[in-house]
Amino acid sequence: MADSHNPNPPSYQDATRLLDWLELAAPFIPAREYARLCLVSRRFYHHFAPRLWNDPLAVATRLSRHWADFERYQHFMLRHLKDVRPVTRSLVTCLDLRRLTRPGSVFSLDSSGPTLTGTLRHLPFTLPRLRCILLDGHSDVDTDVLVTAWASGTLAAPPHFQPPLLLSMAHCRTPLPTAFFGCSFLKSLVYLDVSDVPGSLKTPLMQRMMSPDNLPRLRILKAQGREVDDSEASLLFQTFKDQLWSLDLSRNKLSDNVLYDMYQFTFPAVTLRGRGSSCSDVEGTLLLPQGQGSDFYGPFCFVQESQSSASFTHPQRYLADAPVYTRDAHGPVPQGIAGARLDGRRGIRDDSATSVKNLLCGDSPGSPFHSLDDPVQDLDVCCGHGGITHLYLNENNISAQGIAKLIRSSPGNLHRFECDSMSLSFPDGCLPKWISPTARLSGILGVAHLFRPVFSSNLQVLRIHHSLVTQLPSLETDDLPTMSSLWLAETFLLPRAELAYPEAFLPDMNPRLRSLTLTRIPRYSTGPLIDKLVRFLELVSLQERAIQDAQPTSARHAPTVLLGLRHIRLEFEPDLSEELGPELSDIEGLDSEALMRMTTEEFSFFGDSGGWESSPSTADATDAGTKSLMYVERQSVASASSPRSASEPKNQESARLERYPQPETYLSGLEYLDATGAGIWNGAAFTVPVWVGTGPNVYGHQMEKLDAVGEYMRLLANHPALRANPVPASPCHVAAGVPPGSYIFLAAWDAMLAPPSASNSAKARSHSNGESMRKPTQRELKGMRDVVAAIKAYRVQTRRAYDAARQRASRDGIPLRPLLGDPHFHWGGKLEVSMKDPAAHYHSSKYWR
Repeated sequence: MADSHNPNPPSYQDATRLLDWLELAAPFIPAREYARLCLVSRRFYHHFAPRLWNDPLAVATRLSRHWADFERYQHFMLRHLKDVRPVTRSLVTCLDLRRLTRPGSVFSLDSSGPTLTGTLRHLPFTLPRLRCILLDGHSDVDTDVLVTAWASGTLAAPPHFQPPLLLSMAHCRTPLPTAFFGCSFLKSLVYLDVSDVPGSLKTPLMQRMMSPDNLPRLRILKAQGREVDDSEASLLFQTFKDQLWSLDLSRNKLSDNVLYDMYQFTFPAVTLRGRGSSCSDVEGTLLLPQGQGSDFYGPFCFVQESQSSASFTHPQRYLADAPVYTRDAHGPVPQGIAGARLDGRRGIRDDSATSVKNLLCGDSPGSPFHSLDDPVQDLDVCCGHGGITHLYLNENNISAQGIAKLIRSSPGNLHRFECDSMSLSFPDGCLPKWISPTARLSGILGVAHLFRPVFSSNLQVLRIHHSLVTQLPSLETDDLPTMSSLWLAETFLLPRAELAYPEAFLPDMNPRLRSLTLTRIPRYSTGPLIDKLVRFLELVSLQERAIQDAQPTSARHAPTVLLGLRHIRLEFEPDLSEELGPELSDIEGLDSEALMRMTTEEFSFFGDSGGWESSPSTADATDAGTKSLMYVERQSVASASSPRSASEPKNQESARLERYPQPETYLSGLEYLDATGAGIWNGAAFTVPVWVGTGPNVYGHQMEKLDAVGEYMRLLANHPALRANPVPASPCHVAAGVPPGSYIFLAAWDAMLAPPSASNSAKARSHSNGESMRKPTQRELKGMRDVVAAIKAYRVQTRRAYDAARQRASRDGIPLRPLLGDPHFHWGGKLEVSMKDPAAHYHSSKYWR
């Protein structure tokens, strides 16, 4: 049977050969016994010598964790390795020096002794079958010497010399010369990590030193913190095209401008299954109108829902895909055939340095030990997969709209995707006055459907901003302290986000998803954030119960069931409560006059009303939007409206727009505008009917209820600049009241998150928030709850309830496993809570059972 790392089945000889009992027992024997067992006989030496010398530092770590032992190992590697027999040195396949780095230490024991560079320059001779080199964190590596030695040393290398397949040099402080990527010693690299190394990648890319000619087998590239901008990234994509299957460009300077080249060059051209009719009943169908799209949105697409796909309740939603059968049993699966996507049950490839090292060196847990003669180049990790399947875009300048466009344009090939934060922007020239110009919004709203199998067919691991689940964007502003920003985001922005984007991500939206990491979660909440996280954990427990019920009673010829979500990681922001202590007292001590001054002048987050902020770009944006859209009336009826003047009454009870922004023409009871000139897609202009509401009365018969459709119509009526960006209505828009299959003006819809003052009158605010906009008081700030403590308390409560149910289920002293889900709602997966250190760039994690 093929394992999860190598899809090729074993040969007939391997499948039928008689295993030696030592081969079966060796994984369970402690490492401290290897040296003595090697002395028993040649047969024992054959089994245990490779385990002893394969990864020497890993064996030394199992034997002892004292730093003095590591220094003795270091002394041995520097001075006596060359004296070891060549046949023994050929057993070393991994040189992992990551554990030998600590602050203030150097690799050399004394100033006159050998250095790490001196040891590395002789690697082709001392360790001829070295497959993995890991030098993370070593700052004393002279790369210029290595280039000279490695470029010429392989010409006189031993007969059994094999170039390395993995090289990790993350956090090395010596710049890499351009000629480094052209070393013949590195020509067979599969994995390359040059993260946080000084220097730019632009010169090696432009001079074709970093190219498929010099790195023809490269599959995994990690380049975090290299200040890669859009031009460098585009050059990288055009150079390697679909050769790489894992790419990490986190902590760089990428923007939305590079995303087109990314999916143009690095994604496969064939759409995977899950967008056709075979899964339409379970997942819905993706419809692509021919000849329609825009640079802002990408190719237009609709999700045609079945009777149960919109509610995620189809009884077969937990079943894995059936295997693919072809006429040629040994040939590849033809592209475009049903079942070309992953079945959803088998795990994806792990692209971490430790995992790849274990695979290449034959020391992977749960896998047989590779001999030196095994063709590791045939492993799945060393093969190409038609483009990027693992993509990391953390800490870049990419917007939520750019991420949505990237996923819509992709063929559903991503297995793992990470983007921990993305910016939320307002339509051009339409910044409300109550938002400070220094305010920054981040999050991802209204695109939960993009992570369903109908779009993301192969997605199993996702790391993304917590607003995908909580609908709460992050607010940062220089005018307010952190705690006040948290309070305002949860009090005022969250209700608006729930109004405009009512669909949050649910576990059953994608039962193929196994791991979900939610990032940038605030440590404190007024309550809604805690409720949403707890509710999500309850839904995960219900999913676990539903999968338990879906498992067949008989394993013979039964369909395979998906695993569902098994790992949740919550990454919290730093705890700033102690730092905010004096700040709270300062707020308490403000006198009324100072508070009034702060409210009207310094505290610009809630400026005076008056519509949109006037700026030089506003008029230009309005003119551009008017020129780019031509409204064609289906009947010659009086049309275009203008913004309401300040002298017009603002009484909501009589809010009937006399000049509504569309002709009085009805299509199936709905009103539309034909928007032409919205863009040219594939060289041809197109016209789409844009849905603009249900009638001239803004709220219709639901006068006392603020709904998304009413706000959408009001924004269109009062702000012509928002009649821009016509896009297909997404499932989230449909859930808010938009007719399925129609088009809307996305600029007007997105403006609902922070509408202008004209629609933020006291009546509207009372419907949305229950109170007018104001600053938080000291009591309200002190009343915010610790989210980590609340989640921990909930986890303890569900665990106790589950243990009690298990005790009640026991009969005759035989413990029986209780049913999952309701009423205890305990989830059996891994819940990992991570707290960020404000003085560092890493998280400390712990698992809660």
